[in-house]
Amino acid sequence: MLLNFAWLIPGIPIIASIFIAMLFLSFRKTMNRLTKPISFFLIISLFFSEMINFIFFKENVSGNNFIFGNNYSLALDRSALIFAESIGLILLLIMIFSVTKLKRKEGYVRYFISLGFLSGFFYLFSFSG
Repeated sequence: MLLNFAWLIPGIPIIASIFIAMLFLSFRKTMNRLTKPISFFLIISLFFSEMINFIFFKENVSGNNFIFGNNYSLALDRSALIFAESIGLILLLIMIFSVTKLKRKEGYVRYFISLGFLSGFFYLFSFSG
């Protein structure tokens, strides 16, 4: 039952990044001024992925979950969940450090969008089997 929600771990940061990227392409000037809400939105999306990953780790969930039909499966086991948890925590710390230390310049929003995509694709990489 819990295995059916495995796609949420890489899906939440990727969907959040796509949403922010679409808004950024539509309202570039406004989005460059909303740097703090954008960064916190992407940090919260990564935090939710980490919480789901931690729940899977605590419940000792393992198995294959097929997404995109039968073309791609997420292979969850204990080592993949530990790797995903450590990568997610590192990226979460990078995002939090970036909010506190980086200046809000021209490429700030693009930087956070790329970090969101990167975290989602790292999750996909860790569950690729």
